[in-house]
Amino acid sequence: MIAYFKRRQLFVHPIQYWFVATTLVYFSCLLVVLYGVVFLPMVQPLDSPTVSWEERAQVATQILELNTRVWPWLLVTFLGLLLHSLYFMHRIAGPLYRFAALFRSIGAGHLHQRARLRKHDYLHREARDFNAMLDSLEHNIALLHRHGTAVSQTYQDAVRPIRQQSSNQLNAALQMLEADISRLRLCADTFKPKETQQSASQLPIEFAEQVTEKPPARLKAA
Repeated sequence: MIAYFKRRQLFVHPIQYWFVATTLVYFSCLLVVLYGVVFLPMVQPLDSPTVSWEERAQVATQILELNTRVWPWLLVTFLGLLLHSLYFMHRIAGPLYRFAALFRSIGAGHLHQRARLRKHDYLHREARDFNAMLDSLEHNIALLHRHGTAVSQTYQDAVRPIRQQSSNQLNAALQMLEADISRLRLCADTFKPKETQQSASQLPIEFAEQVTEKPPARLKAA
């Protein structure tokens, strides 16, 4: 389900500026073609010295009449085309702007964010697919958190009796396993599902008994 919201900004994406510029170029090309087809054939005979003043006056009158009839309609057509282009592109640029903000938010680890588009925006199908992907990803990350918590708890329960009678070699191996689990938890905590909250069982693993033997080179590098 996609939540709807209202957007007040007119230009929210660079593609809108590009589309407006393209519309202006197309309209300019239309004016050039119109001049070449309609006005140029009327103006060319005026260069001939054989054309009388009456004919020149008649051509000038025709040009003025065309200017009165054509240019207002061209201006209205251009404004209508420009407004329609802005409206059309706003329904595409808005979702693109929202998707870009959502990508940055997810990159920061906020998996609970969802795509929210306006009711009449385009790309609703893409937003639904994207939200479904986020739902699945958030569910899997939440499972990873829960399984990581269970592994940590099981590790703590299993290691306590072993610690009391372990040798230095086994003690170092246990600390190496502890470091691996801590790194796994650190990677999982980068993403923050909405329902996941840090509890006492999710805190980093700590032991009251310290290891007297120096850890191997792998632990030093970690």
